[in-house]
Amino acid sequence: MITWPLWLTRLKTVVSDNGLEVRGLVRTRRVPWSEISGVRIPGFGGVRATLTDGSEIALPGVDFGRIRQFVHASRGRLDDPGERVIAVSRLAHLAVFVVLLGAIFPFAGWPQVLWVLFIVPIALAVWVERTRTKVSNAGLDLRSVFGQRHIDWAQVKGLEIPKRGYLRLHLTDDAKVTLPAVGYDRLADLVEASGGRIPDPFVEPEDADAPDSENTTDAEKTADTENTEQAESTDEPAQADSER
Repeated sequence: MITWPLWLTRLKTVVSDNGLEVRGLVRTRRVPWSEISGVRIPGFGGVRATLTDGSEIALPGVDFGRIRQFVHASRGRLDDPGERVIAVSRLAHLAVFVVLLGAIFPFAGWPQVLWVLFIVPIALAVWVERTRTKVSNAGLDLRSVFGQRHIDWAQVKGLEIPKRGYLRLHLTDDAKVTLPAVGYDRLADLVEASGGRIPDPFVEPEDADAPDSENTTDAEKTADTENTEQAESTDEPAQADSER
């Protein structure tokens, strides 16, 4: 219980000109840029840095929403992995910690039976860590507590915004798939991560007014032609009277 608040406050990754400073609960590790080969987003857990010797180190404090800022802070030393992960906020672990505290007190009074109460915070922690949607050039990888699924961009037909819950994808076979951890507040992140493959539903297309403008131009041309013909027909009787 004591290490949980420390995990939320002390763990961080500092980027400098010399390399990365990775601060853990017990010790701090400094890794120069010459030993870092790239950044990887695993299927489970947080962002990791790959080293030249083939090993990996976790980057505490670098969540999926900050990976672009992290790559930018490296000043060209790291390449963007081209993937974006939309996951449940790490602050949800605070709620897990509160539930854990609520389970400890009754457990102390009757441990032989009430040990089952710890199933609730464990299940919540697993839900926080597993629920995510990864967006990449290959498509979308959806991961929930009990399974995972990959969807190619060619299968995506549209996007549905329900009144409650996570957003849904409308596929070409008319099926609907829920996007884990992608709520209405993460819609902008999804649109940006898709690279234009999922259009922003609140932005009107630039060519939306083009047909109206063309129709207006045609109508103006027709009106000008009619006015010219009327003027010519009016001039003809006047010329005939003058000749007489």
